[in-house]
Amino acid sequence: MEVKDYCKAMLAEVTAWKEKLEAMKKVADRYASAEKEKILPLIDQLEQEVAAAQARVDQLENECPSDWSPMKKELDDLFGTVGTNLDRAWRDFDKAWGDFES
Repeated sequence: MEVKDYCKAMLAEVTAWKEKLEAMKKVADRYASAEKEKILPLIDQLEQEVAAAQARVDQLENECPSDWSPMKKELDDLFGTVGTNLDRAWRDFDKAWGDFES
């Protein structure tokens, strides 16, 4: 896989994560203050993780090293972690929101 193709795929994933975070924020805006205060730090943490992932992809894309396998491994690990964290938060958030609405 070419560096540019890899970066394009990873940036598409970052974009999907950002959309999920925006959806979480919109739902969180409906919470009462106490519940909102509980979820906003999680959203902020996830936003920081997503921004870090995007920064690493941007760095790879801009540097475009001839041997990029170490950076690819690091990014694959990072994306696995961020993706898992975001998916877990989304499930927890969705469950809590469903419980909250009941």
